[in-house]
Amino acid sequence: MLIGIVGSNGGAADTPAATRTVTATPQTAQPPENAADSQPATGAPKKNTAPAAEIPGDGVFLVGKDIRPGTYRSDGKDNALCYWARLSDTTGELEDIIASGNAVGQAIIKIDGSDRAFQTSDCKPWQKID
Repeated sequence: MLIGIVGSNGGAADTPAATRTVTATPQTAQPPENAADSQPATGAPKKNTAPAAEIPGDGVFLVGKDIRPGTYRSDGKDNALCYWARLSDTTGELEDIIASGNAVGQAIIKIDGSDRAFQTSDCKPWQKID
């Protein structure tokens, strides 16, 4: 890059002022000393993609993706029915239901690895017990 300044002192002959050459060198960012311990540049936390050992409440949960196969227990629902269903598919068709039930108190179910999904409605959270 070349920067020049020309001025006039009001005299008959204009003489150029001093010319100065400036060279800029791009600087590369240096990682912090503890770069291995720092978060990614996006600042986004890592997402936990492992299936959960607890089923939080109402919904349809995919086995192997959202929840793990195994035996679960819920305290059911006081004075109301707690509905659950093991599903072979998520199309919503009646023939997708492998097994289902209603519980007023505690319920224990076994979700197999071959089940596609588990549906629960109006139940307290399901805790994995094995």
